[in-house]
Amino acid sequence: MQDISLVITGHREGIVAGATIRSATNAISFAEAAGAKVEIIVVLDRTNDSTREIFQNALGTKATIVETDHGDPGLARNSGIEIAKGKFSTFLDADDLWSENWLKSAWEAAQKRPDAVWHSHCNIVFGNERNIWWHIDSEGALFDPDYLSWANYWDAMSFASTSIYREVPFKANNLSAGFGHEDWHWNVQTIGKGIAHKPVLETVHFKRRRMNSQMAAVHKSDATIWP
Repeated sequence: MQDISLVITGHREGIVAGATIRSATNAISFAEAAGAKVEIIVVLDRTNDSTREIFQNALGTKATIVETDHGDPGLARNSGIEIAKGKFSTFLDADDLWSENWLKSAWEAAQKRPDAVWHSHCNIVFGNERNIWWHIDSEGALFDPDYLSWANYWDAMSFASTSIYREVPFKANNLSAGFGHEDWHWNVQTIGKGIAHKPVLETVHFKRRRMNSQMAAVHKSDATIWP
């Protein structure tokens, strides 16, 4: 049995995915030096030739590569979890980056608290949008459960027991009905089940924002429904 299943979700990132693969393999090497066994699962959802070739050339037999036709980030993650062999799982979008210590530190934290969902300490957003935000501890003084009715505390690039992701799968976005931000919905569901969300100190995720991303489409849908 693997210790960690890394699920990378790719779409049409093209050459940008190369930097993500390098970031992931660096973090894997760092975790493996600490004794972790890591498997890589790549879910290519409605991908293009250049993105497919980059993953195949860079990872080859080092990864299990599957292709899906969901057109949805949450459902793509669910497909990775379905075949995951790790006790724990984590996600990485194919245009995002990790600090080198993320896998190792998250794995060590999760072994102590396998009942919790773990997040990066800090997110640095780059690209079409630039900002920085911190993931708070749901068991800490700053957490307000009522806030989740208005805004999201944590993103989907989390680390948790694979059983948690199977018990609470991601729900598909439905932009025409005004339902987006599948990670927000998932966070509400897991908090409702009493599952804590906690930051892994001194870790960073670097998240790319694109004008034509599904996140941008969700924001556009929100603005249409709530002028």
